Amino acid sequence: MADRPHSGFENVLDLPPPDAPLDASSLPAGGGVYALTDEHDHVLLTLGTQSLRRSVMHRLQAPPTDGPTRRVDLRAIAHKLHWIPTYSVFETYLVYLTTARRLSPDRYRKDLAFGPVWFARVDPSERFPRWEASTIAFRGAVEIGPFAERAQCAAFIELLEDVFDLCRKHDILVQAPNGQACVYHEMGRCPAPCDGSVSLEAYHEQIRRSVAFATGGHEVHLRMLEDRMRASAAAQAFEQAGRIKGLWERAARLLKRDGRLSVTPDRFRYLVVQRGGGAARVKPFFVNAGAIEAGEPVLIRKLDETVPNWLLRLEQPGSDAAGDSVIRSEGIWLMSHFLGRGDKAPGVFLPVSSCGVAAEVTQRIRDRLGRRDRSSENMRDTGAPAEDVES
Repeated sequence: MADRPHSGFENVLDLPPPDAPLDASSLPAGGGVYALTDEHDHVLLTLGTQSLRRSVMHRLQAPPTDGPTRRVDLRAIAHKLHWIPTYSVFETYLVYLTTARRLSPDRYRKDLAFGPVWFARVDPSERFPRWEASTIAFRGAVEIGPFAERAQCAAFIELLEDVFDLCRKHDILVQAPNGQACVYHEMGRCPAPCDGSVSLEAYHEQIRRSVAFATGGHEVHLRMLEDRMRASAAAQAFEQAGRIKGLWERAARLLKRDGRLSVTPDRFRYLVVQRGGGAARVKPFFVNAGAIEAGEPVLIRKLDETVPNWLLRLEQPGSDAAGDSVIRSEGIWLMSHFLGRGDKAPGVFLPVSSCGVAAEVTQRIRDRLGRRDRSSENMRDTGAPAEDVES
């Protein structure tokens, strides 16, 4: 990375020349995101860590001389230390993501300590719509998710195709009405809009029904499947009844396993509360459709008067970043990384839909962060060696 970091880092420290001792006490304590720069202030290394002092001292050690090594002697070329203090693992991840995206837009994702999540998306306004899996949301279509794994997203899309008899061969569909119907039509599992057996308008209605199911109307469609299953059984079409029963069971299992199926990215809204410097302060983060904004740290004893303002803020539109589909999607990636830990995630993660009244939220924060939480402070889940997030 060759960009200059001045505009993004809050603090800077001139490092002593290589032949002078480096005093550890001169380095910042606590966690943070930092960059080491050369004599021209070009970035040599960017890291996120829960211990700036320890990490910087480690990085500026001379490489071993007792054998071959690929390690660069940063002490010989590093002239300045730039850093942003952070007070929690979550904040370190967030600041590192923002910083790495700015300094290294072509490669930063390779160095993140978390991966993407997946969204099922379809644009019903397209002439030949189809459900697809994507890691980027907020692109003007119907989108469902996030799904933690691509396989989960693919299974959901396959279920929609099976329940609503959607086209599986998009390359043939785009030839409608002059396409050649595939084997799914022969099996009675596709009405074949590709060869004109049904109109594209009729196919669009199937897509609209699948959208209604995916965005929360699954109970109606599960009952519809039950009715079709009973009708087939009554008509002694037992093979068809068995297939419909299998679809119903798959849908029921998927809905039971993943209750987020009715959640769309624009409804991904959370209040996140982390430590804000010492045991007496906490810091809020407002997640609005993937855009994450940090609030000011407050004393825990002042939560009663502060939390109501936090909840009001969550009802307001987000910042300009909310308009960027990549930033918002990566915000959901980051959040999903922590949400996937459940109760083991450090701090408090509250979906807006379950925040309730301010007094209840305040109590939940005090229960989790009103005492020293050793499991949160000692987490070493950050990317590269030990507790660093590296780029």
